[in-house]
Amino acid sequence: MTRILQYYIDRHARRTIKKINSKLRRLVLCIFKQKYIEEQEKTRYGDCFQCGKCCSLLYKCPFLEGPQWNTRCAIYDKGRPKQCQAFPIDPQDLHDVDFLCGYYFDAEVRMSPVKNEQVVSGHIL
Repeated sequence: MTRILQYYIDRHARRTIKKINSKLRRLVLCIFKQKYIEEQEKTRYGDCFQCGKCCSLLYKCPFLEGPQWNTRCAIYDKGRPKQCQAFPIDPQDLHDVDFLCGYYFDAEVRMSPVKNEQVVSGHIL
């Protein structure tokens, strides 16, 4: 029983550490790598669904309002921090929200091998 419990504790700790690393990575990119962010924005398509998934990655943002099924950012149009505006910076960030985001990148757009239809992250357009 102790080994099973330790497994789940270790698994949770690894996930938490990964989330911390991702959050720090975005912060550092926004502060020191503005050029990279500008280049990535050119390859990003779609729109923000304002679902709150990116606002709850490590902890719930204090500006996130509403019930869990209908959240919204209280400062969305009033000066969000740069790392919020830039999310997702690149496909790595989409992994953090399980690819459930209104944004996608050039590399994710491909033609379906069966029909000549565009596929974005597994969904036929």
